[in-house]
Amino acid sequence: MDGVGMNTWSAMLIDSDRLFCAGLRALLENHGFHVIRECGGLAEAVSAVRQHGSADLVLLCMQGGTAEELAQLKRLRGLAQDARIVVMATDPKAQSLSWALQAGADGLLDKSMSAEALHRALHLVMLDEAVFPSTVTELLTGNGVDLSMAVRAMPASNDLSKREIQILRCLLGGQSNKVIARNLNITESTVKMHFKNVMRKINAQNRTQAAVWAIQHGIAPSAGAGS
Repeated sequence: MDGVGMNTWSAMLIDSDRLFCAGLRALLENHGFHVIRECGGLAEAVSAVRQHGSADLVLLCMQGGTAEELAQLKRLRGLAQDARIVVMATDPKAQSLSWALQAGADGLLDKSMSAEALHRALHLVMLDEAVFPSTVTELLTGNGVDLSMAVRAMPASNDLSKREIQILRCLLGGQSNKVIARNLNITESTVKMHFKNVMRKINAQNRTQAAVWAIQHGIAPSAGAGS
């Protein structure tokens, strides 16, 4: 991936709305990102990544959510395996969540969110934190999301340790690594180690897919400390 500076992440923007893209670029470049490429659509982005490599962050403004767009995003995900891919949607509900999950995106954000909220969310995703909607549990268990399409076949929950299941419960509760560490009385580095082990065991690509797997296997969200 293209690196720019010690504390700066490179970014690629994908949106057909050039005016919105310009505003997004200005915002990102004031908050720790350097936009190295702007693309008008997913086909253009796939071609650019094939030719020049990916950025640290790929920020896609979702358009129609068509089958062709989904296929293109899956191609992009395959080419940019080390990148963090975030989808922005005008109405980030069940359909767009399912679309993002199937494509292996690392997060789903509301396109109408405030600049400060966007800044915080993108920094969290770059630090491997959860960036799906606060209502993700309700969305995932509702009728609008095809969970069988979102996650590949995975092992049973008895392959996980008690601590790893606790970690998944905290994830479903919307807790960050810092909060999980405090609630379980362990270090953040230990939380990250547990997440890495969980991802490997359940064959999940990201935290959102891990949340889907947890719900499929009857793991309930943690309500707070000591849960």
